[in-house]
Amino acid sequence: MREKKKDQAYETIRTLVLRRGASDSFAISENSLAAELHMSRTPIREALQRLQMEGFVEIHPHRGVVIPEVSVIEVNETFALRMAIEEFVIKEVIPFMTEQRIAEMDRNLVFQKEAVDKGDVSEYLRYDKDFHDHFLRIYSNSLIFKTVQRVRDRFISMGANVLREPGSVERSYDEHCRIAAAVRKGDRDGAAEAVHRHLLTGRSNVLSMPGNLGAGN
Repeated sequence: MREKKKDQAYETIRTLVLRRGASDSFAISENSLAAELHMSRTPIREALQRLQMEGFVEIHPHRGVVIPEVSVIEVNETFALRMAIEEFVIKEVIPFMTEQRIAEMDRNLVFQKEAVDKGDVSEYLRYDKDFHDHFLRIYSNSLIFKTVQRVRDRFISMGANVLREPGSVERSYDEHCRIAAAVRKGDRDGAAEAVHRHLLTGRSNVLSMPGNLGAGN
């Protein structure tokens, strides 16, 4: 029961943090969270400690729980990590891309295109995440999957802001199509290169967005 409450507190607070966004003002106490979630302070404190270890929050004695600003260093390090992992993974999974798995990939692209045509950034972001996760799930390494999820989640609000820039969603979709085309051909190096270019674009877009980053360099 204690573990269940701790996990519930973790997921709820994490969702709250991600919805607030890295640039929003956010400071809240253990007591207010405990009251809002109808829990004792123990699972709240344990969940916050886990979130602090993962970099989602900082806990300050006199300020409460604060969302740390994302620095240029963190952006560069995060995208370098994603490049290392996702380029490796897609090369590894291509030999295991069955007709069914390719069909699932292509179905996702159809949904992405529908979101692009509607101009629905939130919907597009969901399918963007699913597209990248598709290859991670096939590789089936839980540590890699959780690592990518954790570092990517820090940029959810930024991703939404970036994709609202003119042409950004269309460019992202085109890059996904290039990745998918290489996968269909069984071109491991081509797929890895397409992933690399896609993540380079993502990094450049985040770094160029005014007001997104903290003072770190």
